[in-house]
Amino acid sequence: MSVSELGWHGMPMTSTGGHGREPAGVAWPGESIVTAAVIVALLPLGFLHVSSIGSLDPLTAVISDYVFQPGGYALLGAAAISMAVACTVLATGLRRAGLPAARVPTALLVSAAVALVLVALFPTHTPGTTPGLVSTVHRVAGGWAFTALPLAAWLVAVRARTAAPWQPAAAPLTWAAGIAGAVSGFFLLNHVPIVIAGSPFSPFLGGVQRVLCVAVMVVLVMTARATRLATESVESPVPAAGSLRGAA
Repeated sequence: MSVSELGWHGMPMTSTGGHGREPAGVAWPGESIVTAAVIVALLPLGFLHVSSIGSLDPLTAVISDYVFQPGGYALLGAAAISMAVACTVLATGLRRAGLPAARVPTALLVSAAVALVLVALFPTHTPGTTPGLVSTVHRVAGGWAFTALPLAAWLVAVRARTAAPWQPAAAPLTWAAGIAGAVSGFFLLNHVPIVIAGSPFSPFLGGVQRVLCVAVMVVLVMTARATRLATESVESPVPAAGSLRGAA
């Protein structure tokens, strides 16, 4: 009996050891998509930063204020939608990669994607004016995205410790998610005095937000890589040597 004729549990297998439902060796494309989406998000943001030199201070002005620059609404929207795509693709990979109890981090990633779409559709208010319903939706959605993404990555890291295919990524992902979460907490806490007194704790709120954006993007790419590696381990198991000899 050849290995290709009968699987380890009586299921037909391909010549490379797959189940027949999906060819073995076909890598999960999500890592490439997530990485590409993050790069696509960076391009319009970089253009807005360069084109607004002299008119906006990146240390004090938040990224949302670029909406008032020429083409700002479309460029910021493209960046937010690209990040939403990255979150959605990553959410589809967690269960396939065998992450234990993947439902909660998956739901957080999907909710972050929805929030980023709202960020794209609902712009902030003009600086110096009273916030309205549209800008309130923008702020709440942005705050949730910055909360949900580090939390989802941290939950993935916690679950990774109990699953062999995920364990190599547990420690670095814990550190990355922890740093992103700490920066996110500091950024969001600065909005409390803004609501109460009209000014944040830190005068460099824009700089903090940019560090947070970079941290979140790094976490997304790291989680996508861990998901891809775990998927390959789950879908391409290595048979035991004894089983190979018995099946020959």
